[in-house]
Amino acid sequence: MDELFERIKLLEEENKALEKEFNDLDNELLKKRSEQSMNEWLTKEEQDQNKKKLEEYTEKINKYKKLIDENMNFPSNPDLPATLKNPNFDENEIFNFFNLVKDEKKRLNDEKLYHMKQLEQKLGPKKEPDPNFNNLCEEFDKKFKGRIINHQGINYLIKYFDRREKNIKAMMLYDSNGIKTDEKMHDRMRLYNSIDVNDIFENSYILPKEESGSIMKDYLNDYKHYLKIYYQMQVDKRYPTERELIPYRIEPNYIDINQYNLSIQTNSIKTVENKENRCFVIFDSILIGEGKSTTGLVSSSSIKVYTTLYSKDILNILHIHLNDTSQEITIDSEFLEKDENVASHKVFTVDALGKRLTYKFIFKDYKLIKIYYSVSNDFIDEPTFEEIRITPNNYVRILKGEYKNYYGQVKDFPLGMLARKDKELGELKRMSSRGFQKEGYCPDRHLEELPGFVSVKILFAPGSPPQQMKEPINISIPVCFLIPLSPEEQIKFEKSIIIQQEMEIEEANQEIEEIYKKCQVYESYIKNDSLLEEKSLDEVKGILEEVEKINIEELEKNISEDFKNKLEYIKGIKDQINPILIQKIRYFTLMGKK
Repeated sequence: MDELFERIKLLEEENKALEKEFNDLDNELLKKRSEQSMNEWLTKEEQDQNKKKLEEYTEKINKYKKLIDENMNFPSNPDLPATLKNPNFDENEIFNFFNLVKDEKKRLNDEKLYHMKQLEQKLGPKKEPDPNFNNLCEEFDKKFKGRIINHQGINYLIKYFDRREKNIKAMMLYDSNGIKTDEKMHDRMRLYNSIDVNDIFENSYILPKEESGSIMKDYLNDYKHYLKIYYQMQVDKRYPTERELIPYRIEPNYIDINQYNLSIQTNSIKTVENKENRCFVIFDSILIGEGKSTTGLVSSSSIKVYTTLYSKDILNILHIHLNDTSQEITIDSEFLEKDENVASHKVFTVDALGKRLTYKFIFKDYKLIKIYYSVSNDFIDEPTFEEIRITPNNYVRILKGEYKNYYGQVKDFPLGMLARKDKELGELKRMSSRGFQKEGYCPDRHLEELPGFVSVKILFAPGSPPQQMKEPINISIPVCFLIPLSPEEQIKFEKSIIIQQEMEIEEANQEIEEIYKKCQVYESYIKNDSLLEEKSLDEVKGILEEVEKINIEELEKNISEDFKNKLEYIKGIKDQINPILIQKIRYFTLMGKK
């Protein structure tokens, strides 16, 4: 049995040697085809014939290789002869099988050699290039090497003219994100873009020498358009020797790091390549921390801070949107003095309880001007943020929930996180919102101890202009569901309300005027009973129905001063005419009058 496996091992070595021969022949063919263009030597029909032969040969080789791969594990392969699957197989039979395979491989190898020779005979001896063409290429390089070619609206630096491929080799100056490319890396790897000579007359043009020089001067002196990568190295607990690079922040911030391939060596980034443009870019990489796990502020997120003034010298932080994955977050607030530099507050120590401080909110004139975030002991970040100031009794619009696009006024605030210069002040009175039903819950990641529910009185329903509600609704709602109206919007909103109120007053006045005229007729019925005697029963019932529809309380809501006397007159007439009409209806019914 040992002898059998020794022979199998020798056969595998022979197979490898034959495969090497195949690869050498392939490389020789590729070299031959790269040195001379087949189009110059073969007709279209001859090209197709050779291509077909090579495809047939490749298919046979692939089948053969598949056969070898499948049958090397012969004891478990169902396609082998039955004797090979039998534990008591005949060793001679397995040797014969491998010899057959070996012979088939040699036959295929000989066939390939034959086709190679046929191809060489067709190609003939290597044709020397036209010396005039070489001279033209040299002249092109002398005149245009180092110049800028604008190809399809993008500037490239011309490197040389490729005689073999017959195209211009050039390097993109900036990638599609506006990041400067790394010329040294491209030159070292000889990685350039190819521009076809035919495109020069259609989609490209070479810039004059002076203009090219100006562009290259700006390119060489450009230290702004770099990619800046802040990153952390995370160590896998299961495999301590393996590390994963976690990008923390990318500058410019509009760039998606997934557009680039990053090559890493040890703890540093070696190269950054734009996948789409296939170009290396210049970058700065800053390692900001290492550890077994990476938690903290999600770098692409923005912090939202909802505040209101508790008093003239105390700021009340109601609610904070903070996408931080840390188990514990500590925040401190500090105030800038008049001539103090904000950078002096960039030092982090511990909070009042001795815990590591992670965030600092810096205020000036009771406005949030800066947030510092301690990513690690060695790196302090300045995340983007937005402060939303809520002022009592100002109009707000509701953004989410059952009352979306309704308008109201904020009435009460909870006591949240207090920012104040004098941190020794005593206990402050907690604001209350009792009797206000809670609506909704903030779905964003936020500090749990600051849910941010504020009391709102809803006054206007959606509309253009907003429609005043008959009865205000009191609710308690997350402050992040509200958007304060800007001063301009506030003025516009108040104007629209005034216009609406004026229209309602005008409509009420018109209604009172119409009722007033009818009441003058009713007064004549009071003074002269014979006028009612002339009416039918149905007519008297109709008059009573009209009188009962007069709603004094509704008319009082939007009445102007000028019409108050008329409303008093209407009220008096209604009180007098109502019992008279009821009595008259009873009398007509008793008498059988219709």
